[in-house]
Amino acid sequence: MKKSFIGASIALLIILSLLLPYQSTVYAQSTTIYTTNFNSGYSGWTTSGNVSGVASPAIQPNSVRLLGSGASITRTVSTVGYTNISVTWNMAANSLETNEFCYAEYNTGSGWAVIGTVANGQDNSTFYNGTANNISGAGQNANFQVRYRIQTANATGDNCYAEDITVTGTAGAAPTNTPLPTNTPQGPTPTPPPPGGSVPGDPLTGNGNVTRTLLTYNDLFTGSSTAPVNDSAFALPANAAMPDHVFEGRLELLNEATSGGFSEIKDSYAYTGNGDHPRKHLPEFSFEFVQNGSHLIPVTQGLIYTSHQNWNYIIGPGRVWKENSDNGYSRASFPFALVQRNANCTHNGVMTFLFNNSGVSKVRYQITQETCVYYKVNLWGQLNATYSAYAVSNAATYKANHATEVGNRLPTKPITALATDYPSSGINVSVFGSGITPAHMTFYGVVYNGTNYVSGCNTRYGTYAFCESMRAASYSTAKSAFAGVALMRLGQKYGSGVYNLLIKDYVPEYTSSPGTWTNVTFNHTIDMATGNYRLAGYQSDEGGSYMETFFLAEPYSTKITAAFNFPYKVTPGTFWNYHTSDTFIVTRAMNNYLQSQEGSGADIFNMLKNEVYAPINLSTGVSTIRTDNSSTGAPFGGYGMFWTQDDIAKVIKFLNNDNGYANGSQILQIDMLADAMQDDSSDRGLDTGSTGFKYNNGFWAEDFTPAAFPQYSCTFYTPFMSGYGGITVVMMPNGATYYYFSDNEEFNWYNAVHEANKLSPHCP
Repeated sequence: MKKSFIGASIALLIILSLLLPYQSTVYAQSTTIYTTNFNSGYSGWTTSGNVSGVASPAIQPNSVRLLGSGASITRTVSTVGYTNISVTWNMAANSLETNEFCYAEYNTGSGWAVIGTVANGQDNSTFYNGTANNISGAGQNANFQVRYRIQTANATGDNCYAEDITVTGTAGAAPTNTPLPTNTPQGPTPTPPPPGGSVPGDPLTGNGNVTRTLLTYNDLFTGSSTAPVNDSAFALPANAAMPDHVFEGRLELLNEATSGGFSEIKDSYAYTGNGDHPRKHLPEFSFEFVQNGSHLIPVTQGLIYTSHQNWNYIIGPGRVWKENSDNGYSRASFPFALVQRNANCTHNGVMTFLFNNSGVSKVRYQITQETCVYYKVNLWGQLNATYSAYAVSNAATYKANHATEVGNRLPTKPITALATDYPSSGINVSVFGSGITPAHMTFYGVVYNGTNYVSGCNTRYGTYAFCESMRAASYSTAKSAFAGVALMRLGQKYGSGVYNLLIKDYVPEYTSSPGTWTNVTFNHTIDMATGNYRLAGYQSDEGGSYMETFFLAEPYSTKITAAFNFPYKVTPGTFWNYHTSDTFIVTRAMNNYLQSQEGSGADIFNMLKNEVYAPINLSTGVSTIRTDNSSTGAPFGGYGMFWTQDDIAKVIKFLNNDNGYANGSQILQIDMLADAMQDDSSDRGLDTGSTGFKYNNGFWAEDFTPAAFPQYSCTFYTPFMSGYGGITVVMMPNGATYYYFSDNEEFNWYNAVHEANKLSPHCP
């Protein structure tokens, strides 16, 4: 439900600003601590190897030239009195060869860390630059160091050029920005690197001496696949070295439709029998990749529609490295997922192969994990492949975007670190994830004080090789994070009057409905209170046979007709009845309203992605299922998205801690968000027919009362997102959020709320 109380909200904010000093915002100015352009030489720098103050060749006057392997210049910069230290670098190279690099680095006392790299392929005397922001351990440090260094195999012919460097910081105390008491600190926003800039964590530092017994050189060239292997065989090993080759171009698999193995774990709808079936094989695979250092980046990320009758793809970024036993080849591995056509079930897998400048080995793949209640299978195989090497259009942009994405990930720690970071809390981290059968857990985590404390990502064959890229099906969390958030964004852009627009004015297909839509608003529909339904029981309609028509419909025309197939019962806004079809309707209504404001090319999901998800730095692959199995179809709204651990953590932080505020702007309409987050006691939402549960603006909420839970001295509400099969994202009043994605119909999270109370109390 939604009431207009904007004026009251503004007045309340003014009063709070006067009464609560801890809500003030302090903005600190960045100060230059040290800078040089080397125009007057490099006095005060410690040199090693062959260093010259005159660039030769003279690509830029007065840059410092580092000639041959081991040459470096180092400067100690005291940062005492400063916090939030950043370093900006600027360098160029020429005559580099494979596995030769120019580095910009810093040292806080814990060893050298790379912040900038120029490599072979960038050695065209062009200057590259970048900034490392808010370097951990660099503030208040009398011995902070910066360095330029060259690593080559040639003692005389390779050149790096250091042009300038700047160290900045904030004088005095670190800035704070806590608009509301439950806000958590915001993490740094790294400056995007230049085209081709290095990915944080690169380069690899191993020597390539890797002991390998699975997926060896011989296995990938002459072997075959008879069963899945431990997922560790696809993972980047600890002693991996930087690769000798660069993969850029197209990888195409051969004979997908007839090759590969299959085993069934669960098949509730008897999709596949003993005979062959397209579900047992991959769709056609032919996709472009680029490489940045040791990172392999698919040109197309997110949901990829195929012509396969059962499967679509998601392809994630992987890694490339060198193992000395691979006979001069480089090794590549990357994650992918098969997504059931016209459905949200997501099956996670990996691929790996060897390559050099001439071609590739066979490609090994396996799928051994999913978020799917009704269909669980293993697929595996080893396919012949072709590699077409060529310069990919806009390759530099893909490389830079991926480097930025990795740098923008939230700080992540294993779930066990929650007890280490808050030792006085006495928190028992084993409570998180409990109550869910481990074999059916995709992943879980706790977001607290800006850090994402995460579980591992288990498969039926060990730990997933790319946990950071594993995709979990959203199911109905999309009702909150897509449809609900999109309406809040429209309210912020066009005013709160959007909530009271009528469905009939924006979705003409309503005329086919046996129900009454004359006075049904966008807000009624996001609340699932249209007054049109069949059965009044708790989620009885959602489980009815007539909803099967809606869920199975692939064309838009069939799906929208099925969505409206409910008769009139009561006045809109007075009774809640759970309908995924209602969310599809209001998503369509929002889409058509947006087009009325911005033109026929506008799209509600693209607006959400560009204006909400991009400012909070969600991954490139965030996407949604659409009707007609087409990228131009209508987005589902009520389900059909795919989360990584980092994506869902950022959405959580944005809603529960940052109050819809990002990049210096209020992105979501604050009153509607406050209602959804249970911050307005006068608008809790509608009763759902299940004791204690409310529903408001696409979000669920549960009340915790002293009567039911004597450990609490107050009544509080926890807004949450919920998804089919065993998915919960619960946002607590102490600023902590617990999330898990599973697929065994297990909903067990009350104990997690109680345990999180130890971090800081839910009651004031």
